[in-house]
Amino acid sequence: METNLYEIEPGPLGVYVVLMFVSCCLPVAIGVFVRRRQFPTIRYANPRQTAFCSSMAAVLSLGGSCMLLNQHAVACGTFNAFLFVFVVVTLFGLALNQLTLVLTFNLTQHLVNHHADTSDQNKAKSVVRIMRLRRLLQPRAIVVKWMVGTLLWLLPPVAILDHASVAHMQSLSVADCIEIPLNVAMNFVLLALVGVFIASFGILAHYLSKVIDNFGLRRRYQTMGRLLAVLFVLEAIAIEYRETYWVATYKLRYVIFPIAGFVVVGCQVVWPLVHSRHELPVHFTVAEGHGSKLAVLEDYLATPDGYLMFSAFARIEFSFENVVAWKAAFEFRLHGGGDAYAIYKAYMAVGAPMETNIPDALRQHYHRIFAKDRKGKVVLGLASAIDHDSAVFDLFRDAILKLMALDKFNRRKVKCAALK
Repeated sequence: METNLYEIEPGPLGVYVVLMFVSCCLPVAIGVFVRRRQFPTIRYANPRQTAFCSSMAAVLSLGGSCMLLNQHAVACGTFNAFLFVFVVVTLFGLALNQLTLVLTFNLTQHLVNHHADTSDQNKAKSVVRIMRLRRLLQPRAIVVKWMVGTLLWLLPPVAILDHASVAHMQSLSVADCIEIPLNVAMNFVLLALVGVFIASFGILAHYLSKVIDNFGLRRRYQTMGRLLAVLFVLEAIAIEYRETYWVATYKLRYVIFPIAGFVVVGCQVVWPLVHSRHELPVHFTVAEGHGSKLAVLEDYLATPDGYLMFSAFARIEFSFENVVAWKAAFEFRLHGGGDAYAIYKAYMAVGAPMETNIPDALRQHYHRIFAKDRKGKVVLGLASAIDHDSAVFDLFRDAILKLMALDKFNRRKVKCAALK
């Protein structure tokens, strides 16, 4: 099989070149996305997991475009294996991303119920559910689920393979493998798998419809699901009418896959990049925050109505525990002390029922104060001194305020006239 671009007609060749050019731009967009991961819109969208899924989609687009452009030099079997692997990896990753959002929403509901419940028995049950959800949402658990799920989804195409058919497919190029029976069968299997993923996107979109559209996150997933569903229908039509001139000449059955990669990267990477252009990164200093937004936000939260309205807003934005933790630290300072260890165990200790997303260095700081330095022993006067140190949680309160100001304050100002 020798590469010869002149064997491809000018029309299809132009399409493949355009696909190749756009595909080459995708890694650049993903790189900028990762670099700007501290901006609220991107940070809220789980940038690492999103960047991985988008990278797989970019590889699908770039690799598929290259193989179509060099279709006389690429084996039919290699092309089909490439499509199977990267389509399944990308779609399963996206489904897992949406499932993570739904689980996070459920975790927030359990946190709210745990805080509101007065029964010790119910609180104990809710802690078990909260810990289970936290384990499911740990990065290691997500990676394991992705690896196992991807391997299971790759088994169906392996079941229909035999050595003779694979050898025959490897002896032909992409340009000549259109009507090979095994190739058609593999295309139908891949289409069925994609259909299952599209259906799962629809089910997850139903649950996402109950979640507030933070930074356009829900809308991005729903738009992506609809566009992929349209491409799924077009792929089914292309397979059904695979012998027609346009479908066969332009390889429309395969052109759809790079376009699907464009849809994924466009919705998951380019869209939030555009929205983040007017935002500030998360790592601004405490001095800057207290001179502007943090002081205003804390004054607002200190009022009964302000706290109730903002906590209701935070509840549907997956950050209810932050508002409750701020309230506990604020009242501790307001009253000149209190049960400091109870606040630490509830909001700062690793695995706490309402564990907050504070920096690791700050978490270690409080761990040394409340746990590490004591080494299981009672130190006379230490607990009493901490309980009467009204400033002990100032760093914690500042960190929580900073997090809420960056993620919630701007949109809450728009929604609440009291913050204008």
